[in-house]
Amino acid sequence: MSQSYVSLNFLPKGKFRIDLVEGVTKTNFFSLCYGALTTIGLLTFISYATTYVLIENLEYQRESIGTIVGDLQVVAEIALLMVFLPVGLIADKIGRRQVYSFGMAAMGLSYFLYPLATGIGELTVYRVIYAIGMGAATGMLGTVNADYPQDRTRGKMLAVTGILNATGVILVSLVFARLPENFAQMGYDQITAGKYAMWVVAGMCLTTAIVVAFGLQKGTPTEEQKKIPYLTQVKSGFEESRNPRILLAYAAAFVARSDLVILGTFLVLWGVAAGTDMGMTTSEATKAARLIFVTASTSALIASPIIGYLIDKVDRIIAVSVCMALAAAGYLSMFFVGNVLDPTYRPLFMLLGVGQQCAFFAATTLLGQEAPPMKRGAIVAVFNLAGALGILISTGIGGRIFDAIDPSAPFIFIGVCNVVVALFAIYVNKVAPTPKQTSEA
Repeated sequence: MSQSYVSLNFLPKGKFRIDLVEGVTKTNFFSLCYGALTTIGLLTFISYATTYVLIENLEYQRESIGTIVGDLQVVAEIALLMVFLPVGLIADKIGRRQVYSFGMAAMGLSYFLYPLATGIGELTVYRVIYAIGMGAATGMLGTVNADYPQDRTRGKMLAVTGILNATGVILVSLVFARLPENFAQMGYDQITAGKYAMWVVAGMCLTTAIVVAFGLQKGTPTEEQKKIPYLTQVKSGFEESRNPRILLAYAAAFVARSDLVILGTFLVLWGVAAGTDMGMTTSEATKAARLIFVTASTSALIASPIIGYLIDKVDRIIAVSVCMALAAAGYLSMFFVGNVLDPTYRPLFMLLGVGQQCAFFAATTLLGQEAPPMKRGAIVAVFNLAGALGILISTGIGGRIFDAIDPSAPFIFIGVCNVVVALFAIYVNKVAPTPKQTSEA
């Protein structure tokens, strides 16, 4: 009997196999892989760019940048809250790749404009452009990740794209984040060095826009999606929260998306602030902070295949509870960090990276399992809305407690949120466990 779908083996004897749904080709899959490699990495560069522009271009003092960074993130999340739902609905109507390509192009435009800002007002406008692009690109990355794999290999699919996400983050941290320093060594002043670095990143965003525009699957997973009225789609995304397992996925997104941004925003900021307090230049402090972020990201990279493999072996609700607990351990451990640049604390940053990756994988896998294909765009949009709301709250609070209490405070706050979701998962497993036929699929 012939096989009507593509199956990809990453280890001998099918020990790490991904089965794609019918109609998805290898070209579609590898185009998604390129998108996964670049999208999240290029997204995280905003933390380096923001800190750099605030200190070098706009000459803000270290004592006030935590609040400014938090406020910029809040504005971005408000924009995301307005973008995610229409992005999901439009993708269900016209297709994923057009929306994905637009998102990457908008991110590229924002990086081109960012170093040209002459004040907080302009920087805020450019950050909104970035947020619109980020919302479209990450929304489609998550949606296509849910579209392409068959359910039995969903965790492994996320493991592969998660490895690529983490690899992209590491490449950005090791290569692109040091571009300002490299340009400075060529004789450019600090402002020009930062500008050229951000323009290189803008070019990379445009490259990804072209790849996904031509490489991802055409159309939508089901033609029936095009016939569903927008208002009906909107309602379906929220009405699905009546399913406790989807509600858990939304709650997990609220925390897991916050995990990612808190890690990318405040860990870098913490390192840069510590470095400048020690007398380093901004470029030197950024280099030192980059190594902390790379430690966390590398740990996430190494752990990704193990996490994905195990998630496919266990009940996804249980996976959410365990993964959120592990993430909580990583974030709460920041309480014990003294000098963030001290190599002694690297094991805690490794735990932080693994925990953040676990939380994201568990939330996304549960959503992919529970979301019906015809409603997937709308459900993923609400999932992303929950994540944006989580980021809005966590960064708004995080920026202030970073300045007012301690740089570790935003991490401890998110750690407590992870504990709450882990306990909620235990409750959902009791009142609405995964149906037997789904868990055995």
